Amino acid sequence: MTTSNSGLTKAWRLLIRLLGFSLTLLLLTVLFSFVLFQLLQLPAPFGEGTEMTDLDIHSMIFFWSALTIATLLAIYLFWIKIDKDSWLLIGLKDAKGWPNFWYGTALGAGMISTGYVLMLLFGVATFEAGNFVVGSFLAWLAFFLIQPFFEELLFRGYVLRLVERYFSTWTAIIISSILFGLVHAPNDNFSILGLLSIALSGLLMGWLFVRTGSLWAPTGLHFSWNFFQGVIFGYPTSGINTYEIMANQYSAPEWLSGGDFGFEGSILAVLLLAGVFYWDLKKDPSSTTLVDNPTLS
Repeated sequence: MTTSNSGLTKAWRLLIRLLGFSLTLLLLTVLFSFVLFQLLQLPAPFGEGTEMTDLDIHSMIFFWSALTIATLLAIYLFWIKIDKDSWLLIGLKDAKGWPNFWYGTALGAGMISTGYVLMLLFGVATFEAGNFVVGSFLAWLAFFLIQPFFEELLFRGYVLRLVERYFSTWTAIIISSILFGLVHAPNDNFSILGLLSIALSGLLMGWLFVRTGSLWAPTGLHFSWNFFQGVIFGYPTSGINTYEIMANQYSAPEWLSGGDFGFEGSILAVLLLAGVFYWDLKKDPSSTTLVDNPTLS
């Protein structure tokens, strides 16, 4: 009974902190959105019909930059000022930041490229050359550097570390991964395979974050996964159509091609993510023993 009560107390305290953080982040987001889209008169990131495929990339860059700043401010308030904890645990400061970033980038690009080749071999994808537009390419490159960093800062840098404060490290990795998968549910053409693959990607990125102590390894993986999936190979990215330099077509069955949700809706994505996670977990046996004694603040 004592153990159960202790677990419920931890869960309740965790929930209160998450709600407080979420409300603060929401208020900051509303404030920054008002400044961007009312005072500065920037066009809204989405079209009048609010379709996810009708995007204003420049407004999206400004909006997600504002989200990133809002997240940093919320983390500073809750993690630094209230909890009196260190920025080091967030993983922003890393002497091996560039090597970790490129390692994650190589993993993401390798998985997407392998998946694309497999789709070609299975006959559910076709190669079609698109138009290379320098401005669009650079704009989407900038966006796919900013947006993944924001999500990694939020889900790995803060949520994972906060859950770890109350429960074990593996529990924190798993919970943050599930939440990461669920926030993509409103996206167009969301599917069970899409949920599974995004949650698995969260598991892999959470593991990389904990193993390296760096936010840059999961950010690199997240960036290249999105960028190669959408811009390079021309598939929807989590149901969102982007600028593409290869205008590919995909066909049935959707469980193999991913359909309109993109590669993440394919069983190939699930298998590749699971395989890479297992490989990285086992390639350095000394790194797989995580400390499971979080300190409550």
